[in-house]
This record gives sequence, C-alpha cells and structure tokens, in this order.
Amino acid sequence: MVKTRPAVLDMDEALTNLAKLYQFRSLEERLYGGLTVSQSYCLRDLFVAGPRTMGQLADSLGVRLSTMTGIVDQLEGRGLVERIEHPEDRRSLQVRLTPSGKALYQSAHEAFLRHLAPLVGGRSAAEVRAIVDFLGEVARMIRSWRVSLKRKEGARG
Repeated sequence: MVKTRPAVLDMDEALTNLAKLYQFRSLEERLYGGLTVSQSYCLRDLFVAGPRTMGQLADSLGVRLSTMTGIVDQLEGRGLVERIEHPEDRRSLQVRLTPSGKALYQSAHEAFLRHLAPLVGGRSAAEVRAIVDFLGEVARMIRSWRVSLKRKEGARG
C-alpha cells in the first residue's frame, strides 16, 4: 500500500522554500543594492507609506526601537534615508527616503514585479484573486499561530 503524503506537509515545504528565497537570503547576495532584509523592508515601508516616525517603522517591521535606530543609521549612512522634523510634533522626527533611496527601491521592486508578472499573466482575474486571498489566509494563520505561541510562553513564565 502506497502511503500518500499529507497536503499540509507539501504546503509547509513550499512555504519554507519561498521564505528562504524571499527573506532568508544570504547576506553575501547583492540584492536591493546589497541591503539586509530589514533595511529592504524599511525602504519598502517608507516607499509605500511615506515618512514615518521611528516608532512607526519599528512597529511595522516588528523590531525594537533600538534595532530600528541601527537600521536607519545604516541607511542614512548610505544616503538612502534622512531624518526630518515631524510636521505636527516639534519634539519628534520622521524618516523619509532620499531621492537615491526612492530610486533604488523603485528600480529593484519594479524588476522583481516584472519577474513575477508571468505568474499572473496567463491567469484570469478570478484565479489571481483566489491566489492572493489564499496567501492572505496563510499569513493570517501564521500570525494567529505566532500570537498563540506568545500567549503560551507568557503563561509559562
């Protein structure tokens, strides 16, 4: 009798492979101008949402404020972001992309989207929507799992 592999194991393997390619790349690879994953996500957040406070960036990336400060310091040192006065709060600063940071992120992102385009090009709008909805469900399930882990850890200690 041939034993079939549970579909959930196939999904786990596919998601692991995707995460390795998309996020856990080698630090030696020169993607997005040789930036780290956190630096790339920071640029993306600023590109999409515009200027943000350090706290907003830290929340968005799920890192501590001290970690975010280091990320922004490194990006600022490369001339990709700059700290500016907050338009509504003189006690606070915001971080925004410089023209160089915007150009770097935009060109890398557009190249990535051009590479992904064939995946959706031959599919109907309904098929694409189903794929996007499914990936959203996967993300919600992973978030839910992480929240439950934190609760269990909090209950133990």
